[in-house]
Amino acid sequence: MQLSLALAASIAACVAPISALPMQVLKSYDNKPYPQEALDQYNVLRFLGTASPYVQQPGHGIQRDTPHGCSVSQVSLIARHGERYLTANKGKKTANAISRLQNITEELDGPVAFLTTYDFEGLDQDWYDKETWKGPYAGLGEMYKFGQLFRYQYDHLVGDDGNVTFYTASQERVVVSAQKFAEGFLGYTADNSSFFIIDEDDASLGGNSLTPVTGCANYDDTTNEDLIATLSDAYLNQTTARLNDGTPGINLTTSEVAGLFDYCGFDLNVGGKSDICEIFTNDELIARAYYNDIDYYYTKGPGYNLSSAIGSVYVNAMIEIMKDGDRNLTLNFAHDTDIFFIVTLLGLYDSDMPLDHQNFDSLWKVSNINPMGSRLILEKLTCEGDQEGDFVRIVHNDAVLPMSEISSGPGFSAPLDDFEDYVNKRLNGTTFAEACGLKNNTADSISFYWD
Repeated sequence: MQLSLALAASIAACVAPISALPMQVLKSYDNKPYPQEALDQYNVLRFLGTASPYVQQPGHGIQRDTPHGCSVSQVSLIARHGERYLTANKGKKTANAISRLQNITEELDGPVAFLTTYDFEGLDQDWYDKETWKGPYAGLGEMYKFGQLFRYQYDHLVGDDGNVTFYTASQERVVVSAQKFAEGFLGYTADNSSFFIIDEDDASLGGNSLTPVTGCANYDDTTNEDLIATLSDAYLNQTTARLNDGTPGINLTTSEVAGLFDYCGFDLNVGGKSDICEIFTNDELIARAYYNDIDYYYTKGPGYNLSSAIGSVYVNAMIEIMKDGDRNLTLNFAHDTDIFFIVTLLGLYDSDMPLDHQNFDSLWKVSNINPMGSRLILEKLTCEGDQEGDFVRIVHNDAVLPMSEISSGPGFSAPLDDFEDYVNKRLNGTTFAEACGLKNNTADSISFYWD
């Protein structure tokens, strides 16, 4: 009997509630050298598409440090503008979609009753198209900090005279983003003489532009709209029904709910927090994210036949710059659209995107590819030792992304010659001029870097 009692006491001690354990034991248990949680998979920023505040690309676990025996001898950047308000066009559509809610006078009770009095700050027409400037996701602040970080990473590439040119598309938010980046990068020496602005609305520029889609007469983002329309919108109907059941009398429509989905990211950009985002379940956010992924895949990604040809304008210019070796820094600022075309040509996110079911393994996730402030960097690595030569390494949204077919270089980089061959192979003889139907006297490539 005594043995049984002792055994029972030992077992009881082993199964004591965790709250009964000494605090120092708990702290020791939690102090792990490597975390076991994967909490970022639930981050709402992963589901907000191009409206999301900047969020890093998850990547493949490859270190950002320059590979041993190599140095970065050249770097090019093309960045999207920072976090912003809605565009005038999108703002008007969203405002129209939810305007009825603001006119409800009946007192409602339920989880989304607050919508009738909610301050939709992001729909202030005076700020449409402009960068945000306050809160944790302020676009102007993010671009300034990005400039500081970029200078820290590539300070050795700045010449002794300190002169740096910032090439930017002409939209105000892009120019302002470039200016804030420059202030972070150059500090007190930043001035307006450092900017080269290219008119993004001038179709006559053809390929001599950071926004060559403007000069592509054959581009039509409605080409695949019938295909996209076959994607089930059951999630939208189910979400609408759930919200209406929880708040009787609000009578939300699917159009209003779609508008609220789209507004969530901008609410964060403007105010730093969002009650709108909180009304959706994780499942609903994931379903909406796939809808956005499909839309961009078939209008600006691998699912659209002109995407790679349009992206070739920028990529071919960067190849020429890397082969010349005369330019240390090439800093460019444009739009999400332009980056979509470029990463499509590079094959960084090639995936099947079925319309009859969701591909959870797809690499083509818009929030990871083109959040606000998206940044695509091409590094030219000059290496010595066993792998002597010049290599290309791609860093997208702070993650090193190898091109699987040509990743034999240090740090899974690509030999420069192989990189050029790879790009040509993916183009398969297609040119920007041919694909877009350029007139004979229209530029088919970038020359402003050398003009």
